[in-house]
Amino acid sequence: MGTLERTETLTHRIGSNGRVSVKTITGKLRVRGIEGEEARLTVTYRIRATDQVAAERVLDTGRVIVDRGPGSLSVETPERRLATGLAWLFGGARVGADVTLDVPWGTRVRYETMSGSIEAMALVGDQKYRTVSGDIRLWSMGGLVEAGSISGSITLENGGDVRLRANSISGSIRVRARRFYGMTLSSTSGSIAVVGALDPSGDHRAESISGSVELTPLNGVTAELRAISGSIVSDVEHKLEGGRGRWRSIVGDGHAVFRVNSTSGGLHILAPRPSDYVVAAAAPTASTPPSSGSGEESKAATAEEPAAGAAEEQSSPQETEETWSPDETAEADEAPAEDEELSVLQALERGEIGVDEAAERLERARR
Repeated sequence: MGTLERTETLTHRIGSNGRVSVKTITGKLRVRGIEGEEARLTVTYRIRATDQVAAERVLDTGRVIVDRGPGSLSVETPERRLATGLAWLFGGARVGADVTLDVPWGTRVRYETMSGSIEAMALVGDQKYRTVSGDIRLWSMGGLVEAGSISGSITLENGGDVRLRANSISGSIRVRARRFYGMTLSSTSGSIAVVGALDPSGDHRAESISGSVELTPLNGVTAELRAISGSIVSDVEHKLEGGRGRWRSIVGDGHAVFRVNSTSGGLHILAPRPSDYVVAAAAPTASTPPSSGSGEESKAATAEEPAAGAAEEQSSPQETEETWSPDETAEADEAPAEDEELSVLQALERGEIGVDEAAERLERARR
């Protein structure tokens, strides 16, 4: 056995506020905001096979599908379009693909994967990220951001002006931004931590069954907690009101309101540190606050022809680099665990098990 690694690239003009959609099963997904009007796609394939000829044959079948249209780019791995929606095994070979995109800052982004991880930075257009068991890591974001994971964690660092919706079953949610114009955060058993200024005009909510909630406010806030068992603990000067499952803590002028619903978790208000303040985000600041609505969701682009007069582009990324490494053993050792994860995800997609059971099985498979 050996591993063929090939990197392919493609460039497509989508404009300053185009649409990008990426759908995969596994692998790392990365997206970064840049200046200009072009999207640059890089796909790195890793194919385990008996020999290089077999690997090349498998790649011809397993190459990602790229659909391009005016102002849009859609990337999808072939197994998303198979009847099972999960199996990507060809003749005993194993195929994996990491997808990286550089897109204009204002691009509307939709990323979906089953067990892959997602990394994104420097974007201000509407964004939606979904994964079952992978982690979602975001940096220097602005605008409307939606993120969801079952067992993976969700983090936002160095955010600008953000409207955030994030949910996880067992993973943690940790977010830090200059200003939140609104937020809806939800986790069943994972912890939630929020650092930033809360706009007084926004709706700010967090829900957790058994996980703890931490708030580091960078402006005046009224924190309200509804819990069966739990209370508010504050490291800063505050005025505490209520009791018996309904608590209210007023910090500073109390103009912004942060509402927390929990069964057995409490709310901890922390004092800000110098490192908690966002000095500057990498992405440009939107001229207006993020929209309160979800906006037009990014749709997978159909295979449309490029604009008239444009140079004809290939329908798939062009090869830029290739290596063949025989006798790879590390990935072979990981194969049983990967097969177990795929079987769990397959059962979840068929509706044979629920999300809670899927999360438990995936966690056991990784031990």
